[in-house]
Amino acid sequence: MSDPGTDPREARIEAVPLTPGAKGGWRRVKGPGIFALAGLAAIWVLLPMVSDSWGIRFGAPYRVFFSLAVLGSALFFILLNWGPIPAPGSPLTTFASIFLVYGATVGGVMSFGLWYYPQFEIPKPAVEQARAQERGKQAFLSPAANCFACHSIEALGIRGGTRGPDLSAVGAQAEARKSGTPAEDYIRESIVNPAACLTPLPASGLAECLPAADPARTYPPLMPPGFKDRLSDEQINDLVTFLMGLKGLAEQDGKSR
Repeated sequence: MSDPGTDPREARIEAVPLTPGAKGGWRRVKGPGIFALAGLAAIWVLLPMVSDSWGIRFGAPYRVFFSLAVLGSALFFILLNWGPIPAPGSPLTTFASIFLVYGATVGGVMSFGLWYYPQFEIPKPAVEQARAQERGKQAFLSPAANCFACHSIEALGIRGGTRGPDLSAVGAQAEARKSGTPAEDYIRESIVNPAACLTPLPASGLAECLPAADPARTYPPLMPPGFKDRLSDEQINDLVTFLMGLKGLAEQDGKSR
């Protein structure tokens, strides 16, 4: 007979031996450690080898994000292998534990995204966006930038020079100008480093920009460098916002109907 003061269920719990995976520090981290090393190797060695012809590019921001996810997963499994974790002593402690884990996970991912990669930026309110576009238009027309000396925007009735391409649909065209580069990044590069990729002539039938001048297929490299010295960062940001909003007459007419 069992001792009346002893709960048989407690005796059974105490008699359960530790699993082999919980013995020794190395056994606890071996599996997750191998997983983490393999994942990091794939992220930092294999992903950069993906050809640009696939139409995707895994830049440093994506690889850092994936690396944090791999390390977080490995840490989770290490904790699982570590052994039994004492249960919270009250409902309040249980809720606080869940809130802490959720807040740390989601908050960490959002903080990283907002700090490191503009894809996760909080969208600007419509009023602020409109004001930025108006400031960008003024920067376009300003003598400091002098963009209208070479460019026109027929969609807005701005008839400037013709040595450069008409920018009526630059916001839409920029999406296909440089493979793997977002439209906003391409427009910014075209302003601060115009020689990086030259705009194709309409008669060329090309959508992507070209890395070298070709009189038969590209506009001549006439755009002057040095806009970073002539315009402030805020003015360049506003100018990019203004140009991103230029989608062409056809799309604008479709939205107004």
